[in-house]
Amino acid sequence: MARRHRWALTAAALVGVAGFAEAQAVITNGTIRMGINREGHLNFGSVPQITGTNVVGLRLVTAAGDYESTADGCECEGWGVGVRTGGSVGSNWGGANDATGGVTRLSVVSFNSTASTATSVVNVTGLSSGYGIQVTHDYRPSATTPNLYEVRVTIRNTGTVAIPDLVYRRVMDWDISPTQFNENVRISGWPASNLVGSGSNGFLSAQPLDISGGCNSGGGAVCNGNFETTAGADRGSFFDFSFGALAVGAERTFTTFYGAAPTLDGLLGALGAVGAEVYTAAWCAGTGGTGPRACNGKNGPAVFGYGFQGVGGAPPPELPPPPGVIPEPSTYALMATGLAGLAALRRRRERSA
Repeated sequence: MARRHRWALTAAALVGVAGFAEAQAVITNGTIRMGINREGHLNFGSVPQITGTNVVGLRLVTAAGDYESTADGCECEGWGVGVRTGGSVGSNWGGANDATGGVTRLSVVSFNSTASTATSVVNVTGLSSGYGIQVTHDYRPSATTPNLYEVRVTIRNTGTVAIPDLVYRRVMDWDISPTQFNENVRISGWPASNLVGSGSNGFLSAQPLDISGGCNSGGGAVCNGNFETTAGADRGSFFDFSFGALAVGAERTFTTFYGAAPTLDGLLGALGAVGAEVYTAAWCAGTGGTGPRACNGKNGPAVFGYGFQGVGGAPPPELPPPPGVIPEPSTYALMATGLAGLAALRRRRERSA
């Protein structure tokens, strides 16, 4: 997809600027680098990477240079929020996705940043029937792992009537170096109760619940379910959440995680450490790069992912449990069965002797 060029400031002009209203920012914790627009979506700034665009989306920072994941080809990453009535949101929604639809019905209340944090507050405009929505995206490094950024998403009903069903979308097209436009993707977390839609089509707009372009890009991907593709292609991920009714003045809060690691196991370990309930992971496919920068699939050189917490699910079984978490009773049962078997084997050997 063709790139939609946008004005940009250099990272030097952005990093470390605190409280600079109505501006974008490039932020980093030293392992993850992100370009944040004032409306709360990604892909902004100008920082060279190992290969490809200088625009900053979601990156893994290494000694060899940055690996980018969302900015090459098209700046297809965004979010949307809306009021669902009669099965759809109609025009009662707002969101931002630079490459697909741009900024829709959003008014920036404030944008503040430091070298490592960014906070966007926006109002959704033009809603009907007394509805009002304010959305805050608060980006900051995870206190648990350097491989993730934590984004606290708070949605507040600022209208004069209750919202019957609050819906939210996050969508991204994966373009992972060194094989931009050729990735494999995993989506996991079904059946989280607030998750109502997902797929591998990263070219959708920010409009929640709208899958008019189809929900998948093939290769073993499924709509609204868990999967992992095996044939590389230009893929992405989207997630639609339904949070139900929201009273006047009430808030709904959940957490999004953005991150990367040199391997899939490293990324899953980070997502497990924070208790992610739903996630997508993506890695390069095919051939590309040379030496240590060559594509090695799940073994890097860079694997990227998004996770969600507070969306009515439990951490998928493939994620390692957070440190200090006691295993479930079923795990204890399996351990007891194994120990009993070992004890019986030892008794038999002693009798034989």
